[in-house]
Amino acid sequence: MDVRQAKESRNLVLDYALGASLLGLIPITSLLSLKFLVTIILIIKMCWDIGRKWKFARGQDILAIIGYCFGWLGAFAMAFMAWLTLLGIGLFIPYISSFKLASALFTLTWMVGQSTNQYYASGHGKSKKRKSGHEV
Repeated sequence: MDVRQAKESRNLVLDYALGASLLGLIPITSLLSLKFLVTIILIIKMCWDIGRKWKFARGQDILAIIGYCFGWLGAFAMAFMAWLTLLGIGLFIPYISSFKLASALFTLTWMVGQSTNQYYASGHGKSKKRKSGHEV
């Protein structure tokens, strides 16, 4: 695996996750649907950009594909848990619950990005060997 490429992808994921969390910090509650829509667009764009960084590497086995799907499910579960945790803490510490949406959007975007990064990285080494003439 190319270490520089992996670091660039992680930094890209961090940038998108911070952008998504900034959407959650907008204090206008009537924009919730718009926040979710923009976050979905950001996540799709992030996945596309990560794929481009890895040159849309192919060759993932069935376990990598299943792991990628579970990564997405886990991302939604962890985002919900982050939201729920800050909601619970907000019952005892004032103003903390105002960060619950930002926390959930950051967690969702970060985990989806890391899952996508690992998916493409797992196929990158195989496609590189195939191009150099070594069979996998």
